[in-house]
Amino acid sequence: MILRKILVPFDGSPLSKKALILAKDIARNFNAELTLLMMIPPYYPIGDSMFSGASEANYRRLLQRLMEKEKKRMAKATEKCREEGVKASYKIANDDISQGIVREAKRARSDLIIMGSRRLTGLSSIRRLGSSARYVSEHAKCPVTIVH
Repeated sequence: MILRKILVPFDGSPLSKKALILAKDIARNFNAELTLLMMIPPYYPIGDSMFSGASEANYRRLLQRLMEKEKKRMAKATEKCREEGVKASYKIANDDISQGIVREAKRARSDLIIMGSRRLTGLSSIRRLGSSARYVSEHAKCPVTIVH
């Protein structure tokens, strides 16, 4: 199997960092290109209440600030990859997390997705696989490596 493009959903959590470490090693061995993907879930207003317009406007401002903050984090992570000899870029998307990862992998013609198994804490972390990892592993058209 030849790997040219590896997609790494990255949110800064410990498991996404662990997935990135593995992805860098694989990318170096195959001279593959890494794409770090940050998914920011969309806002869904609740009904047609008198507050939905105001909350949507607030969400847009919040989203803009969040995008600016995440651009810095993603640029830093991407630059670190490059310093370690890996071709890397990043993308930030405002989409459903699970479906967005699958769509981006298909759009970019990724050969492999490497992602953390979950981001949950507390009682929810008892489950071995998070809902996003499960969805991606079941719907992606390329191989998926899930890091625990």
